Order: sequence, then structure tokens, then C-alpha cells
Amino acid sequence: MSSRDAILARLRDNRPDPTAHPLPPVAKLGDMDAGKARFENSLQIIGGQVLERQENDTLATAIARTFPDSKVICSAVPDFEGTIRIEDLDSPQQAASVDVLVVRSPFGIAEMGSIYLSEAQLNSLNSAAHLTQHIVVILSPKNLTANMHTAYIDRPEFHTANYGVLMSGPSATADIQGVLVRGAQGVRTLSVWWED
Repeated sequence: MSSRDAILARLRDNRPDPTAHPLPPVAKLGDMDAGKARFENSLQIIGGQVLERQENDTLATAIARTFPDSKVICSAVPDFEGTIRIEDLDSPQQAASVDVLVVRSPFGIAEMGSIYLSEAQLNSLNSAAHLTQHIVVILSPKNLTANMHTAYIDRPEFHTANYGVLMSGPSATADIQGVLVRGAQGVRTLSVWWED
């Protein structure tokens, strides 16, 4: 057993029982608007986009139109056929060769235009959400929640996932002179495809 495995095994063996340490109650605060328009506005403010449906559009045609130079399209959902399945990526490093990752988010936060992903959506390849060039998120408007308070209280994913990330638009960084660079340290674009 490696040192790493020994340390992780000890941590697992000595993990306190979470039921013995309940979390304090969280109040629902803030604006309770969980509408699609609010989410889209917030998403666009932070640099994300909604893939607009054209007549007879499918997710595949929208991706081909939006990312015409993409060669490696990785699907993390059963109902979309990419050029590779996320299960076929053997290591986190292989995620860096993916042009477009298609994943379904269990919920979005309208106030921030954020989407939630966990190991359940990423097939335990958590780096895929950060190393791919572009991420396309399938999201149902029915799964929008108003803000962080409602997400924490109402969404079970916060309490069941071992890993979870709220993504708010593409990666961005800015220097002191106000020069904004998107995709410098993560995905270059985050796009949402509304699921009916």
C-alpha cells in the first residue's frame, strides 16, 4: 500500500459520523425569482451563453454551428452521442484534449447564472469540467433555483455529493489594468442548452 493510499484509508476510517454533527439551519434569503430570464441574464453578464434553437435544431447541430472547428466532443450524458464517451477517458489528463464536453446539470442558480456539477454528472472525472476547451450544459428550466440559500436548502445534491462545483460562466482573469481574458485557466466558454 502506498503512503497516499494509507493516508486516505486512515481518513476514511476516522471520518466522523456526519449525522452526529448536524449543520445549522439556513434561512431562505434574498430575491426568490428562479426564472429562466433571470438565469439567462446572469449567465450572459458573467460571459456564458445560451445556445439558441433554430428551426429543426438539435443539440448536435447547435454544437456544430457554435463550435465548427471542434473535433473531440465528449458526452457525459446517455442521450447525446459525441465522438467519445466520458467513460472512455482513461485519465484526468486526457480531458485536456477534449474540445467540447456535453454534460447535464441537476440544477442551476438563477441569481448567479451558475450550474452545479458533481462526480455523478462527470463520471468521477471531475477535472473534465475544468480542462476541456468548451462546456455545453444541458439544463431544464424546471431545475432552476433562486439563489445559494434556496440551492443549499432545497437541492439534495449539496448533501449527497462527495465533490461538487458551481460553475459561473467560463474561466476569466483580469489584471490591475482591467484587461479581461476568458479561458485563461479553465474552460473558454460555458454554454447552456435548455432541455424541454
